[in-house]
Amino acid sequence: MQNEKIVIRHGEYRAEIFPEAGGALVTLDKGDVHVFWPCESGDEAAAAPTRHGLPCLFPPNRIDAGHFWFDGREYQFPMKPNKANNFSHGFLHIRPWKAVDVTENSVTMRYDCDESTDFYPYYPHKFRFDVRYTLSDEGLCQEAEVTNYGELPMPIGLGWHTAFALSGGETKVRMSVGKRILLSDRMLPTGDVRDLSEAEKLFRADAGQSPVYAPMDDHFTVEKIQYNGRDFHGAILEDTGVRIIYEVDDAYKHWMVFNAKAAGNIICIEPQNWRINAPNLDMPYEESGLDVLKKGESKCYVSRIKVE
Repeated sequence: MQNEKIVIRHGEYRAEIFPEAGGALVTLDKGDVHVFWPCESGDEAAAAPTRHGLPCLFPPNRIDAGHFWFDGREYQFPMKPNKANNFSHGFLHIRPWKAVDVTENSVTMRYDCDESTDFYPYYPHKFRFDVRYTLSDEGLCQEAEVTNYGELPMPIGLGWHTAFALSGGETKVRMSVGKRILLSDRMLPTGDVRDLSEAEKLFRADAGQSPVYAPMDDHFTVEKIQYNGRDFHGAILEDTGVRIIYEVDDAYKHWMVFNAKAAGNIICIEPQNWRINAPNLDMPYEESGLDVLKKGESKCYVSRIKVE
């Protein structure tokens, strides 16, 4: 059973977190507006860990054969048989976290990794990962801080499989997509990047694009859009008088967008710092998005979700 539940509240906002089920914030409501794909229990969240709320992808998306070199060291993640021969979605969305510093409107989810951690042999870094969730009049603030307590430089790949519910209405989405990163049939970058198609450009337009205009499991670079007269990095979902604003840190340099073959009930708008398979790409870290923490260093990534 993974049904220990933390509930935080502020005004009309309410959120639920199941620490044992990947530590994800799985429910975010404002009154009768349900932001995320519904989830009734920790067991349900654990059974489909990338379909509920804000699952932590560390590292995000896919790594070719689970293998790469970094700083002169070889990494080989454990592989389950799969057709594409990729390691997918990382370690943390399927492992239990701890809830600390719980208040009425906030909670910190914590994961500590050291030599006793089961995946340490594959990712030999001592680190602490704190994710602080706070509700206020401005909605939900997520502050994700990673600290390297080990001796060696630590490669950081971070993303969130943010799963927004679709009501079946006339939802339109705007988002700060820049260019399309072309993927192979194994869902790895081919090395080609192209301009957005005419349909994809509508995601940058004031009127937005339907999140189910076509099946999507697509990768994009970031280019900010204009919203309320300012530069904006994130996504805006509008439907029948409700607006959901998802604003993310500039450190998230890439998007994945997944709509479950345009099923009509979910759109995953996934910020991630690095490009798919980043450690194996022949490009500067500034372009690939791969972050590096030296001994004792921390990095914090901030995102916000507001319902209007």
